[in-house]
Amino acid sequence: MALDTIILRIIHIFSGVFWVGFAIFNIGFLQPAVKATGAEGLKVMQYLSGKTRLMPSIYIAATLTMLSGLIMYWPMAGSGSFMKTGYGMVLTIGSTSGIIAWLIAIFVIRGIFTGMGTIGKEIALQEGPPSPDQMANMQALSARLGKVGHLALVFMVIALLAMSIARYTPNF
Repeated sequence: MALDTIILRIIHIFSGVFWVGFAIFNIGFLQPAVKATGAEGLKVMQYLSGKTRLMPSIYIAATLTMLSGLIMYWPMAGSGSFMKTGYGMVLTIGSTSGIIAWLIAIFVIRGIFTGMGTIGKEIALQEGPPSPDQMANMQALSARLGKVGHLALVFMVIALLAMSIARYTPNF
């Protein structure tokens, strides 16, 4: 195995672990805690999304995962015989699922977090509790994030499973 392939695999695996791990943490623990704690949870989300590098780090990890995976996949996929093997088919399913998860993360979830950040800044500027309209908008965004986040996580898990078993898949 060439050094560049080893480096790509390390980038792919580590950034994928970070991305999928955060998605599981976010959906399984963070969002339910934010929802349960109301305005206090909103403050935590405002801090995480506005004062830390968490969200850009997640998007960078997602993009590194997708790009490193494509760079490794592309030379193999060019071979017609590759797509006729169990390994090729399962890897293609995993790659496609990973790309779909990336598209959801970059084009949908990022927009939801941006909207939440905008509302959070408005609340911070008014130096009072959120208005009922702001809370309703935040709750709507949170509900959408939950649905879309679950969908993205399903595609991430499919990608993760496919990548984990591809080498061991028999030919059909």
